[in-house]
Amino acid sequence: MTYTIEELEQMMRENAGNLYLSRTKTTSLPDGLKIPGDLDLEHTPITSLPDNLTVGGWLDLRYTPITTLPDNLAVGGDLYLVGTSITSLPSSLSVGGDIYLRSVPITSLPDNFTVDGSLFLSCTPIASLPDNLTVGGSLDLSNTPITSLPGNLTVGGGLCLRKTKITSLPDNLMVRGSLDLENTQITSLPDNLTVGGLLDLGGAKITSLPDNLKVDGSLYLNDTQITALPDNLTVGGSLHLENTPITTLPNNLTVGGCLDLEGAPITSLPDNLKVGGRLCLRNTKITSLPDDLTIEGSLDIRDTPIVALPNNLTVKGDFWLNRSQIAPLPDKLTVAGRIYVDGRLI
Repeated sequence: MTYTIEELEQMMRENAGNLYLSRTKTTSLPDGLKIPGDLDLEHTPITSLPDNLTVGGWLDLRYTPITTLPDNLAVGGDLYLVGTSITSLPSSLSVGGDIYLRSVPITSLPDNFTVDGSLFLSCTPIASLPDNLTVGGSLDLSNTPITSLPGNLTVGGGLCLRKTKITSLPDNLMVRGSLDLENTQITSLPDNLTVGGLLDLGGAKITSLPDNLKVDGSLYLNDTQITALPDNLTVGGSLHLENTPITTLPNNLTVGGCLDLEGAPITSLPDNLKVGGRLCLRNTKITSLPDDLTIEGSLDIRDTPIVALPNNLTVKGDFWLNRSQIAPLPDKLTVAGRIYVDGRLI
């Protein structure tokens, strides 16, 4: 099925500038077509688009037989390519929103490519990125065979490298959003790494963290072989150290959110520890708590060998003592929430 420009312009006038052709039998579009709004071609038999096509809103090409995009294609919003057989993108492509390429057989990107929004490449066969790649939003490379990142990569949002073959990161990498390295082969991080969101290293091969690491969000180190943290580490969100071999924490550790040490062989807490949320010490080897400790959230010391509490302990949430050895509770204990002992609320 083909349309004249006049027929398509009439459709757009009736739909506030949008052109909705999803699941029709459209096979082609005329040259010279300009669409002020969205263009929906999902599940159509169209095989090509005209050169110099301009779409003011989003362009949906999901599950079409298209294999290439035309030169000078301009899309003001998002570009949806999931379910196509696209293997590359033209260097002249302009996209003002996100590009969705999940599970598409794309193998390369143009040099000096810029995406104003996010770029989703998860589950694709792409093995390398071009120099000077700029992504204004997030970059998702999870479940790809990629092994390295270019040194001049710019990512304005999050960077997801989960389940990739990445073994190292470029020096002085700055990620304004979250950095997801879960279940990667990464063994170390570069100096002066800055992460604006959360940093997830759960299940990675990492054994240590660099000095001057700054994480504005949460830091996930659960199920790693990490044995120590750098001095004066500051984590803006929560710090997860469950099931790690870590035995000590650095002095002046500051955690803005929760600190979870469940199952770690740690035996003591440092002086001047600051925890902005919940502190979980369940199933650790902790035997005592620091004097004048203040927990802004809940405190969980279930199944620990702690037998006494310090003076002036303050817990601003709930206090869990189930199966602990503590008795009696100190007079100066302050708990804003509930106290649970051996499964009973007291």
